[in-house]
Amino acid sequence: MTEKNMTMPSPEELAEFCAKCADDKLAENVKVISVGAVSSIADYYVIATANSEPQLHALCSEIERRVRDEYKLHPARTDGIGTGGWNLIDFCSVLVHLMTPEMRERYNLEGLWEDAPAAETVEQLKSLPRE
Repeated sequence: MTEKNMTMPSPEELAEFCAKCADDKLAENVKVISVGAVSSIADYYVIATANSEPQLHALCSEIERRVRDEYKLHPARTDGIGTGGWNLIDFCSVLVHLMTPEMRERYNLEGLWEDAPAAETVEQLKSLPRE
């Protein structure tokens, strides 16, 4: 995004950007789920798996930094940093859930939102050029 064109990203664009950031930082099983039609909490969830606490922290930092650099946006809040396997980055219309495999299996967010439109996997985003 250029300085001359500082428009806010759509929720879909922001969710896809966050998913790509997670994938670039080697998160696994990255999914974007459209929940806006069935939830008043957010329009999209991005869910990704980190295989360790250090990777969880690195993913969170990377996504926050890249969203700030690209869109000049800061999260409304972050939660769970260093507290055991689940970090949340709240961009209001987009909630990014970064989880260890154990937490992801235990809470099964994809299953909770199975009534939402079909989840979009990051495989579709891999056609975008990497930084």
